[in-house]
Formats: sequence, structure tokens, C-alpha cells
Amino acid sequence: MSLFEPARQDPPPGTDLHGHPAHEPLRRTARRLRRRLLAVNGVTALAVFLLAHTAKQSMATPLLSGCTLGMLLLGGQAATMLVSAVGYDRACAARCDRHVDAMVSATRQHGPGPARP
Repeated sequence: MSLFEPARQDPPPGTDLHGHPAHEPLRRTARRLRRRLLAVNGVTALAVFLLAHTAKQSMATPLLSGCTLGMLLLGGQAATMLVSAVGYDRACAARCDRHVDAMVSATRQHGPGPARP
């Protein structure tokens, strides 16, 4: 079976995989991490935007070897986005994987479930 082909077997009728209560801790943890990532990146982008519109003349001031304040702020924003993305990835690995591992081990203990036709 190719990775790009959809699964040929549907879950049994009455099975709601998305609303399963065992998935709630994973959803809650992922939601919290996503909010933090969006907050950090949103505040950084908003700060650069507000500085660009309030201090227009200062943004074009050369500071270090031809780099302007605006260029340094955009570089800082890019660095913040990179660091927050790496932090998000590491936090997901540390916090979300334990919930997934618990679900996988519970599935292995109880078996794969009823056979599908």
C-alpha cells in the first residue's frame, strides 16, 4: 500500500476516534503549546509592526556597518520565530510523546480491537 493511498478500511460503526476521552490530555497539551507559540510570535510581530509605524525615521537609522534598526528588528523577529519553532518541537517531544506512548501501551495491552472485514 502506498503512503498516499487512503485507508481502505473504515472504523467500526459507532466508533468516534476524535472524541475519545483518552485523547483529551494529548489535545489539551498540544493546545497549550500551540497557544504559547502563537503568543510569542504574535507579540514579536506586533512589536516590530508598531515600532515600524510609530518610529518611522528611527527604523532607517544605520547602526552597525550599514545595518539599520529595522533590519536588526526583522532579524530579531526571524530569530525569535526560529527559536520558538525549535522550542515548540522539543516541548512536543517532551510533553506530547508521553501521552502518545501511554495510549500505544494501553492499546498493546488490550489488543488491537475487533477485526475489520
